[in-house]
Amino acid sequence: MPQHIVLYEFGIIRRASDLPGNAVITQTADTFIPDRTFDLLKQWSFTAHTDTIIQFFIQKGKECLRVKNYVGLLQTSDGTRFEILPKLSKNNSLLTARKSLLKMLRSASDIPFLRLSQARLHEANQPLWEVFISAFIQEMEQIMRQGLERGYQTVEENQSFMRGKWLPHRQNPLHPEWLFTSTDRFTADILPNRLLKACVLFLAKRSLYLPNQIRLRQLRFALEDVRPSPQPEVDFKRLPTSDRRSGRYAQALQWAKVLLNQQSWATAGNDVNDSLLFPTERLFESYIARGAKRYLTSREVSYQDNLHFLIDDHAGKRRFRLRPDLVIRTEDQTIIMDIKWKWINPTAPNYGIEQTDLYQLYAYGRKYHADSLFLIYPAHEDFRAPLPPFRFEEGLVLNIIPFDITSPLSTEIAKMEKYWGEK
Repeated sequence: MPQHIVLYEFGIIRRASDLPGNAVITQTADTFIPDRTFDLLKQWSFTAHTDTIIQFFIQKGKECLRVKNYVGLLQTSDGTRFEILPKLSKNNSLLTARKSLLKMLRSASDIPFLRLSQARLHEANQPLWEVFISAFIQEMEQIMRQGLERGYQTVEENQSFMRGKWLPHRQNPLHPEWLFTSTDRFTADILPNRLLKACVLFLAKRSLYLPNQIRLRQLRFALEDVRPSPQPEVDFKRLPTSDRRSGRYAQALQWAKVLLNQQSWATAGNDVNDSLLFPTERLFESYIARGAKRYLTSREVSYQDNLHFLIDDHAGKRRFRLRPDLVIRTEDQTIIMDIKWKWINPTAPNYGIEQTDLYQLYAYGRKYHADSLFLIYPAHEDFRAPLPPFRFEEGLVLNIIPFDITSPLSTEIAKMEKYWGEK
């Protein structure tokens, strides 16, 4: 049975041979894995685009790997599956971290996790991969209850009787008693169903959770008359836009695309078979933006606003477009917010805040004529309350505030509003 290992962001991965007894031990800070699996991850860390995901380094003469600020799933070519969860506290709770990740994934607008139901959050005791499979199955079962879509397909074949259009130039001279014909048949064996069948077969080989295995077998039987797509990557490009983005198939097809690994946010290779990884900061931004738009109904909320440039004129053009994460406007107030997935350290010099982030917020404040500036960081044990205000000249104030993703989204958005009144 493939090994399933849970990691946390920024945790260190070590060779099992560096541990006395050569055992495999996983824990929040350090994870010891078989040397063969370590070598596969090490090779992958040297390939293009992956240095932002996993970092190789030497510590006290020992080779180490560190997962950076990405979360999701990763499977090496030896079958070992890694589940990477967000680091929320010094002593991470697996269930809390997994539930928090699922909550953030629901806010991602360009992948199907928006439809992850509350029921899926209650399944957080299962590995992340199985939660995703269960969500796909739920979409498929809804399609099956309503009935598969059908369409006309041209079928060319030898027949012992005449049906459809006879194609004499295609006649088989070795069997003149057969007729080569072309017919249009109304069938469920159409492109969208073939892609879904391919995903069902793919998942049936990979799911280790018995309830999912049973439901996938039932789906495979229901799709018995549908051929699986032999090249999903090619066939997804052939799908009409209307099939991909709307209609009752849209969510199932999006899940199929994600789970078949045609739309992950990281690149696999020879050492890593499958990867479904997401930049945590992007998820955190999207989660807060979704909450702001949902609960701040009396305000104008703009996500990734792009109205202003840093340079108003250079050779007749504006240059260096500004893009704050959130701009919140009322009739008499403009609030700029930037969101960072980074730990604030109250005991570190300048709390561990990047100086470039302060320059950036200052530019936002001046160009937008902002009344207040906010930097939002994830809450943790040592960062539960706002830092003392950072005051620029002419009354411009920057506030550093925590945001707890383990709390209800509405509660945290209400706290944000409260902070605005505490200038």
